[in-house]
This record gives sequence, structure tokens and C-alpha cells, in this order.
Amino acid sequence: MKEERDIVYLSLPFTAAVAAGTLMSPSYGAAAVSAAILFFTLGYFILRKPRSAAAYAFLMFACGLFCSLTGGLAVLSDAGSAPAWQLALRARLAGAVDALPFTGDDTAALVKALALGDRTSLAPAVAGVFRASGASHILALSGMHLGIFYMCLSWLMAPLGKSPVARKVKSVVIILLSAVYVVVAGASASLVRALIFIILRESAQLLHRRISLLRILLAALMIQLMLSPGEIASAGFQLSYLAVAGIALVFPWLEALYPSGGRLDFTRKIWQLCALSISCQLFTAPVAWARFGSFPKYFLLSNLLAIPPATILTATSIAIVLLAPFGLCPAFLLHLADFASALLTSLLTTISEM
Repeated sequence: MKEERDIVYLSLPFTAAVAAGTLMSPSYGAAAVSAAILFFTLGYFILRKPRSAAAYAFLMFACGLFCSLTGGLAVLSDAGSAPAWQLALRARLAGAVDALPFTGDDTAALVKALALGDRTSLAPAVAGVFRASGASHILALSGMHLGIFYMCLSWLMAPLGKSPVARKVKSVVIILLSAVYVVVAGASASLVRALIFIILRESAQLLHRRISLLRILLAALMIQLMLSPGEIASAGFQLSYLAVAGIALVFPWLEALYPSGGRLDFTRKIWQLCALSISCQLFTAPVAWARFGSFPKYFLLSNLLAIPPATILTATSIAIVLLAPFGLCPAFLLHLADFASALLTSLLTTISEM
């Protein structure tokens, strides 16, 4: 508990300062003032001993303000633009998917959307079904998608064993491949957050440190805002962190309400999925309502029914995108993608018409 409290003293003041900085108009004067505040705070922090929790908190507040105000001075190109090599690689992977003999009309489009974040070929009617049923978050590349990619990598490298050397090799490979995937998929705020989670988790395991979701969440929040302070104003960033905050703070309490009936208790698994969905919605719904003026009425039903086939389709899509460019995609993956795609769209269509 002490470690969670310590990271709170560091992360929350930093985040509050970044938020305050985004409300100010970027100027060299404001940046100079924030630099002066940081300079004097560092001097006080170095010379003052012992240091209280308030001193640490004020130091992180000064750091957050400096990052936010100086970051706003950068002259950036269009945020939606991407390097030429990234666009070329995405186009090549998308072309390989389009060349596959899927039987379903929407399978190729969903594969590209779930694995690459490319929704350009997705039919408006299909996108509308996802939106109306409250499952549009499935189409937006997020921590769920990178988490599935992470689990696939962990499963593929399981034969390497659990020796200290094997664990180090697996961690390095997982982090590198996850980073490549995030870059290729567009590096959205939620994907970057998930990548930082993976880096922190793997690092904690290698250092034999206790892993706490709340600690990782707050540490990732601070790191991501250091790298890109302006992200705090984006809806994707806010919803991503709020969803994980709900899982960290509410889910354990909701999960404990249902008594365990054994490792294979099917009804408990259903309750866990419901509790996960409720935990996320409790934290994200107010922001979603404030930003978009809508609330998914059937979010519980959508997540309960759609997450299993969406997980299967996402894992299959990632495998297809990795194998298709080399002509190694087996027929059973195509059939599985067609089946999961048809099942997912059928379920969401039924829910959207309720």
C-alpha cells in the first residue's frame, strides 16, 4: 500500500500540472516562467533534507508544468500525417489481406480494422452497427488489441522455457515486436499507453518487483505525459486511462461479490466479464457523455456477447496480417476469420435493432 501511495504523490501532481498547462496559451514567456519554477524547485529539492512527500509532489508539479508549456511551443506537422515508410508498409499489409479469398463480404475490412486500424474499406452500415450497439470501441485499436498481440507473442515463445536467460530474451523480443506493432498501427494514445504497460510489466518481472495495476497505471500516465503532454486533451487518452482506472479500482471489488465455484465455474466467468464492463463504464461514461452526448444503453449485453468473438477475430486478424505477406496463411485461419466476423456482426446487428 505504501508503494501505491508513493506513486500517487508523483503521478497525480504531474498530471494536474500538465492539465493546467494545456489550459494556458503556449508562449515563450509562460515557458520561461515554468522553467524558472522548475529550476528553483530543483534547487530546493537538492539542498533540502530530509524531503517530505509534499516536496516530491511539488517537484513533479513543476516538471509537469514545464513539460506541458514547453511542449506546446513545438511546431508540429499535421498530427494525422505519418512517415512514408509507415504508410507504404500499412498499404502492403492491407493489400495482402485484400488478396485473400475470404467468403464473407466484410471479413477483409474487419481484419484490417482490428489488426491495422485501417477502417477505410469498412462499409458504413457495418460501422453504424458497431456504433449503435455500443461496441465501437472494438474497432478502435486499443489496449485490448495490443493485449491480444502480447498474449499471442507470450504463447509463441513459451517453448523457450523459464530460465533467467529465456525470460530476458522473451521480454526483449516481446517489447520490441510490440513497439513495432504500435508504430505500424498508428501509435494512438491508447496503444502507446498499452505499450508502456507492457514495458513496465516486463521490466518489473525481470527485476523481481511486485506488479500492481494501479502502480503501472500511474507510472504509465506520468511517462506518457512526459513524452507528449498534449495528449491529455484527447478523448482516446482520457477514455483509455479511465477505463484502466475503473478496472484497477472497481473490478476487484465487483469480482469479489460473486463467490468462487471452482476454476471452471462458467457463471463466474460471465460475472467477471460483466464486472469488467461495468468497471470501465463507470469511469468512461461521464467523459463519453460530455464529449459525444451519447451513452451505450446496451453496453453490458454488447460486451458480454461481442467480446468473445471479437477476441477470436482480433487474434486471427493479427495472425493473418503477419502471415499473408509471405503467402503462409493457412485456410483454417481464413475460415475462422469468416466465422468470427459473421458471428460478431450478426450479434451486434441484433443488439442495435433492439
